[in-house]
Amino acid sequence: MGRKLDAREYKLLLNPQIFGQSPNLDVANTFWAQRIRQIVQTADPEAGPFKDDEWRLIRFWDTGSRDLGDNDLILRTRQDTKVDFAANGVRKATLKLRMPDQFIVATARLAKPGDEEAGNVETKFEEDIGPLEVLARPPGEPPKVVTPLKLSTRNRFSLSSGIDLTPNDPLDRLDYVIALFPGVAELVGVSADQPDLNLAAGPLIHEYVFKGSEVALLEGAKAKFTLSIWCFDEPSKQPDVAEMSFVVKTDNGQMSGPVARQAYNLFNSFQDRLSEIIDQDHTSKTSLALPDRGSRK
Repeated sequence: MGRKLDAREYKLLLNPQIFGQSPNLDVANTFWAQRIRQIVQTADPEAGPFKDDEWRLIRFWDTGSRDLGDNDLILRTRQDTKVDFAANGVRKATLKLRMPDQFIVATARLAKPGDEEAGNVETKFEEDIGPLEVLARPPGEPPKVVTPLKLSTRNRFSLSSGIDLTPNDPLDRLDYVIALFPGVAELVGVSADQPDLNLAAGPLIHEYVFKGSEVALLEGAKAKFTLSIWCFDEPSKQPDVAEMSFVVKTDNGQMSGPVARQAYNLFNSFQDRLSEIIDQDHTSKTSLALPDRGSRK
Protein backbone atom coordinates (compact mmCIF):
# COMPACT_ATOMS: atom_id res chain seq x y z
CA MET A 1 0.00 0.00 0.00
CA GLY A 2 2.91 2.37 0.66
CA ARG A 3 3.41 5.26 3.03
CA LYS A 4 0.92 7.84 4.20
CA LEU A 5 1.62 11.41 3.13
CA ASP A 6 3.15 13.38 6.00
CA ALA A 7 2.70 16.90 4.63
CA ARG A 8 2.30 19.12 1.60
CA GLU A 9 4.87 21.87 0.99
CA TYR A 10 4.11 24.84 -1.28
CA LYS A 11 7.25 26.51 -2.70
CA LEU A 12 7.73 29.77 -4.57
CA LEU A 13 11.09 30.95 -5.94
CA LEU A 14 11.64 34.69 -5.61
CA ASN A 15 14.06 37.08 -7.27
CA PRO A 16 17.02 36.99 -4.84
CA GLN A 17 18.01 40.55 -5.78
CA ILE A 18 15.25 41.90 -3.54
CA PHE A 19 17.29 40.83 -0.51
CA GLY A 20 20.55 42.51 0.41
CA GLN A 21 23.81 41.02 1.58
CA SER A 22 23.91 39.05 4.85
CA PRO A 23 20.12 38.95 5.38
CA ASN A 24 18.89 38.80 8.97
CA LEU A 25 15.64 38.40 10.89
CA ASP A 26 14.83 42.11 10.61
CA VAL A 27 15.21 41.96 6.83
CA ALA A 28 13.01 38.86 6.66
CA ASN A 29 10.29 40.45 8.77
CA THR A 30 10.39 43.69 6.78
CA PHE A 31 9.69 41.55 3.73
CA TRP A 32 6.89 39.83 5.66
CA ALA A 33 5.32 43.12 6.70
CA GLN A 34 5.53 44.69 3.25
CA ARG A 35 4.61 41.74 1.02
CA ILE A 36 3.35 38.67 2.91
CA ARG A 37 1.14 39.88 5.74
CA GLN A 38 -1.48 41.41 3.45
CA ILE A 39 -1.86 38.08 1.63
CA VAL A 40 -2.07 35.74 4.64
CA GLN A 41 -4.46 38.02 6.54
CA THR A 42 -7.23 36.87 4.22
CA ALA A 43 -6.92 33.49 5.96
CA ASP A 44 -5.69 34.53 9.41
CA PRO A 45 -5.80 38.21 10.49
CA GLU A 46 -3.67 37.37 13.55
CA ALA A 47 -0.79 35.75 11.65
CA GLY A 48 2.55 37.02 12.90
CA PRO A 49 6.02 37.36 11.35
CA PHE A 50 9.04 35.06 11.51
CA LYS A 51 10.36 34.29 15.00
CA ASP A 52 13.48 32.19 14.46
CA ASP A 53 16.57 32.25 12.27
CA GLU A 54 19.08 29.52 11.46
CA TRP A 55 22.31 29.22 9.46
CA ARG A 56 23.29 26.10 7.53
CA LEU A 57 26.04 24.88 5.22
CA ILE A 58 24.67 22.79 2.36
CA ARG A 59 26.10 20.89 -0.58
CA PHE A 60 24.51 18.77 -3.31
CA TRP A 61 26.29 15.82 -4.89
CA ASP A 62 26.15 13.72 -8.07
CA THR A 63 28.39 11.74 -10.37
CA GLY A 64 29.82 13.28 -13.51
CA SER A 65 27.32 11.30 -15.57
CA ARG A 66 24.40 12.39 -13.32
CA ASP A 67 23.53 8.87 -12.17
CA LEU A 68 21.47 10.29 -9.32
CA GLY A 69 19.76 13.24 -11.02
CA ASP A 70 18.81 11.30 -14.13
CA ASN A 71 17.00 8.83 -11.88
CA ASP A 72 15.04 11.47 -9.91
CA LEU A 73 17.37 11.28 -6.90
CA ILE A 74 18.89 14.21 -4.98
CA LEU A 75 21.76 13.85 -2.51
CA ARG A 76 22.41 16.66 -0.03
CA THR A 77 24.68 17.17 2.95
CA ARG A 78 23.84 19.77 5.57
CA GLN A 79 25.50 21.18 8.68
CA ASP A 80 23.67 23.35 11.19
CA THR A 81 25.96 26.23 12.23
CA LYS A 82 26.12 29.37 14.29
CA VAL A 83 25.57 32.88 13.00
CA ASP A 84 29.09 33.05 11.58
CA PHE A 85 28.60 29.79 9.61
CA ALA A 86 31.24 28.05 11.73
CA ALA A 87 30.75 24.32 11.13
CA ASN A 88 30.43 22.03 14.15
CA GLY A 89 31.63 18.89 12.34
CA VAL A 90 28.25 17.11 12.38
CA ARG A 91 26.79 16.50 8.94
CA LYS A 92 23.51 14.98 7.86
CA ALA A 93 23.27 13.23 4.51
CA THR A 94 19.80 13.23 2.98
CA LEU A 95 18.78 11.29 -0.09
CA LYS A 96 15.53 12.27 -1.77
CA LEU A 97 13.50 10.52 -4.46
CA ARG A 98 11.26 13.15 -6.10
CA MET A 99 8.97 12.61 -9.08
CA PRO A 100 5.33 13.11 -10.15
CA ASP A 101 4.16 9.53 -9.54
CA GLN A 102 2.81 9.22 -6.00
CA PHE A 103 2.74 5.42 -5.88
CA ILE A 104 6.29 4.88 -7.10
CA VAL A 105 7.56 7.23 -4.40
CA ALA A 106 5.23 5.94 -1.67
CA THR A 107 6.38 2.35 -2.13
CA ALA A 108 10.12 3.07 -2.46
CA ARG A 109 12.61 2.38 0.32
CA LEU A 110 15.96 4.17 0.41
CA ALA A 111 17.43 3.32 3.80
CA LYS A 112 18.63 0.00 5.19
CA PRO A 113 15.88 -2.35 6.41
CA GLY A 114 15.27 -1.69 10.08
CA ASP A 115 17.04 1.68 10.23
CA GLU A 116 13.81 3.67 10.14
CA GLU A 117 12.19 1.51 12.80
CA ALA A 118 15.29 1.81 15.00
CA GLY A 119 15.30 5.60 14.66
CA ASN A 120 18.68 5.70 12.91
CA VAL A 121 17.19 7.32 9.80
CA GLU A 122 14.65 10.14 9.56
CA THR A 123 12.29 9.54 6.65
CA LYS A 124 9.56 11.86 5.33
CA PHE A 125 7.00 11.37 2.58
CA GLU A 126 5.74 14.73 1.32
CA GLU A 127 4.14 16.41 -1.66
CA ASP A 128 6.12 19.28 -3.18
CA ILE A 129 3.91 21.90 -4.81
CA GLY A 130 5.21 24.70 -7.00
CA PRO A 131 3.88 26.97 -9.74
CA LEU A 132 2.80 25.30 -12.96
CA GLU A 133 5.62 26.38 -15.24
CA VAL A 134 7.94 25.02 -17.89
CA LEU A 135 11.54 25.94 -18.59
CA ALA A 136 11.48 26.58 -22.33
CA ARG A 137 14.58 26.73 -24.54
CA PRO A 138 13.76 28.77 -27.66
CA PRO A 139 16.31 28.21 -30.47
CA GLY A 140 19.19 30.64 -30.13
CA GLU A 141 17.80 32.22 -26.95
CA PRO A 142 18.51 31.76 -23.24
CA PRO A 143 16.11 29.48 -21.35
CA LYS A 144 13.10 31.19 -19.85
CA VAL A 145 10.22 30.21 -17.60
CA VAL A 146 6.81 29.95 -19.26
CA THR A 147 3.64 30.02 -17.16
CA PRO A 148 0.00 29.40 -18.17
CA LEU A 149 -2.60 32.13 -18.35
CA LYS A 150 -4.57 30.50 -15.51
CA LEU A 151 -2.51 30.09 -12.35
CA SER A 152 -2.12 26.53 -11.18
CA THR A 153 0.41 24.18 -9.56
CA ARG A 154 2.96 21.51 -10.44
CA ASN A 155 2.82 18.67 -7.94
CA ARG A 156 5.57 16.13 -7.22
CA PHE A 157 6.05 13.60 -4.44
CA SER A 158 9.23 13.19 -2.43
CA LEU A 159 10.58 10.51 -0.14
CA SER A 160 13.61 11.70 1.83
CA SER A 161 15.79 9.72 4.21
CA GLY A 162 18.41 11.46 6.35
CA ILE A 163 21.23 9.99 8.39
CA ASP A 164 23.88 11.65 10.58
CA LEU A 165 27.50 11.38 9.43
CA THR A 166 30.66 11.66 11.48
CA PRO A 167 33.44 13.98 10.23
CA ASN A 168 35.34 10.95 8.92
CA ASP A 169 32.46 9.31 7.04
CA PRO A 170 33.31 9.43 3.31
CA LEU A 171 30.70 10.53 0.78
CA ASP A 172 32.74 11.04 -2.37
CA ARG A 173 31.76 7.87 -4.24
CA LEU A 174 28.42 6.41 -5.24
CA ASP A 175 29.21 3.08 -3.61
CA TYR A 176 29.52 4.88 -0.26
CA VAL A 177 26.05 6.31 -0.83
CA ILE A 178 24.71 2.87 -1.69
CA ALA A 179 26.16 1.54 1.57
CA LEU A 180 24.17 4.21 3.49
CA PHE A 181 21.05 3.98 1.32
CA PRO A 182 20.85 0.50 -0.28
CA GLY A 183 17.69 1.45 -2.19
CA VAL A 184 19.83 3.54 -4.52
CA ALA A 185 21.26 0.44 -6.20
CA GLU A 186 17.87 -0.62 -7.55
CA LEU A 187 16.82 2.87 -8.60
CA VAL A 188 20.08 3.80 -10.33
CA GLY A 189 20.96 0.40 -11.73
CA VAL A 190 24.74 0.58 -11.34
CA SER A 191 27.21 -1.89 -9.90
CA ALA A 192 29.81 -0.99 -7.30
CA ASP A 193 32.68 -2.06 -9.56
CA GLN A 194 31.99 0.60 -12.20
CA PRO A 195 35.04 2.88 -12.63
CA ASP A 196 33.17 6.21 -12.79
CA LEU A 197 31.41 6.28 -9.43
CA ASN A 198 33.15 9.35 -8.00
CA LEU A 199 30.83 12.08 -6.74
CA ALA A 200 31.34 15.77 -7.40
CA ALA A 201 30.03 18.52 -5.10
CA GLY A 202 28.09 21.57 -6.12
CA PRO A 203 28.90 25.00 -4.66
CA LEU A 204 29.12 25.47 -0.92
CA ILE A 205 25.77 27.01 0.01
CA HIS A 206 25.40 29.36 2.95
CA GLU A 207 21.72 29.13 3.83
CA TYR A 208 19.87 31.70 5.90
CA VAL A 209 16.59 30.27 7.22
CA PHE A 210 13.76 32.30 8.75
CA LYS A 211 10.84 30.43 10.27
CA GLY A 212 8.32 30.35 13.10
CA SER A 213 5.40 32.07 11.37
CA GLU A 214 2.13 30.14 11.42
CA VAL A 215 -1.10 30.92 9.58
CA ALA A 216 -4.28 29.34 10.91
CA LEU A 217 -6.34 27.56 8.26
CA LEU A 218 -9.72 25.83 8.43
CA GLU A 219 -10.42 22.86 10.71
CA GLY A 220 -7.43 23.57 12.95
CA ALA A 221 -4.86 23.12 10.17
CA LYS A 222 -1.82 25.40 10.07
CA ALA A 223 0.45 26.68 7.33
CA LYS A 224 4.01 27.01 8.66
CA PHE A 225 6.08 29.52 6.67
CA THR A 226 9.80 29.53 5.92
CA LEU A 227 11.96 32.00 4.00
CA SER A 228 15.18 30.40 2.74
CA ILE A 229 18.01 32.45 1.20
CA TRP A 230 21.11 30.92 -0.39
CA CYS A 231 24.50 32.48 -0.99
CA PHE A 232 26.91 30.38 -3.04
CA ASP A 233 30.55 30.20 -1.90
CA GLU A 234 30.52 33.37 0.26
CA PRO A 235 27.94 34.19 2.97
CA SER A 236 28.12 37.99 2.79
CA LYS A 237 27.41 38.48 -0.91
CA GLN A 238 24.27 39.24 -2.86
CA PRO A 239 22.01 36.16 -2.49
CA ASP A 240 21.82 33.67 -5.36
CA VAL A 241 18.53 31.97 -4.47
CA ALA A 242 15.47 32.94 -2.42
CA GLU A 243 12.46 30.75 -1.73
CA MET A 244 9.33 31.28 0.31
CA SER A 245 7.42 28.18 1.31
CA PHE A 246 4.74 26.94 3.65
CA VAL A 247 4.02 23.44 4.92
CA VAL A 248 0.61 22.01 5.81
CA LYS A 249 0.66 18.69 7.63
CA THR A 250 -1.87 16.02 6.81
CA ASP A 251 -4.20 14.32 9.27
CA ASN A 252 -2.82 10.77 9.24
CA GLY A 253 -2.22 11.01 5.50
CA GLN A 254 -5.49 12.80 4.71
CA MET A 255 -6.47 16.41 3.99
CA SER A 256 -10.04 17.58 3.74
CA GLY A 257 -11.34 19.30 0.62
CA PRO A 258 -11.91 22.66 2.35
CA VAL A 259 -8.37 22.74 3.81
CA ALA A 260 -6.81 21.69 0.51
CA ARG A 261 -8.81 24.32 -1.38
CA GLN A 262 -7.83 27.05 1.08
CA ALA A 263 -4.13 26.17 0.82
CA TYR A 264 -4.37 25.98 -2.98
CA ASN A 265 -6.05 29.39 -3.18
CA LEU A 266 -3.52 30.89 -0.77
CA PHE A 267 -0.61 29.66 -2.88
CA ASN A 268 -2.18 31.01 -6.07
CA SER A 269 -2.68 34.35 -4.31
CA PHE A 270 1.05 34.42 -3.66
CA GLN A 271 1.74 33.69 -7.33
CA ASP A 272 -0.59 36.51 -8.37
CA ARG A 273 0.30 39.22 -5.87
CA LEU A 274 4.05 38.56 -5.91
CA SER A 275 4.23 38.12 -9.68
CA GLU A 276 6.72 40.96 -10.21
CA ILE A 277 9.26 39.47 -7.78
CA ILE A 278 8.95 35.79 -8.71
CA ASP A 279 12.11 34.27 -10.22
CA GLN A 280 11.47 34.30 -13.98
CA ASP A 281 14.60 32.37 -14.93
CA HIS A 282 14.53 29.14 -12.92
CA THR A 283 12.02 26.48 -11.91
CA SER A 284 14.03 24.77 -9.17
CA LYS A 285 16.55 25.92 -6.58
CA THR A 286 18.11 22.46 -6.42
CA SER A 287 19.05 22.56 -10.10
CA LEU A 288 21.14 25.67 -9.38
CA ALA A 289 23.08 23.88 -6.65
CA LEU A 290 24.16 20.74 -8.52
CA PRO A 291 27.78 20.23 -9.62
CA ASP A 292 26.98 21.02 -13.27
CA ARG A 293 24.81 24.09 -12.60
CA GLY A 294 26.89 26.13 -15.06
CA SER A 295 25.68 24.05 -18.01
CA ARG A 296 21.99 24.10 -17.17
CA LYS A 297 19.34 26.48 -15.92
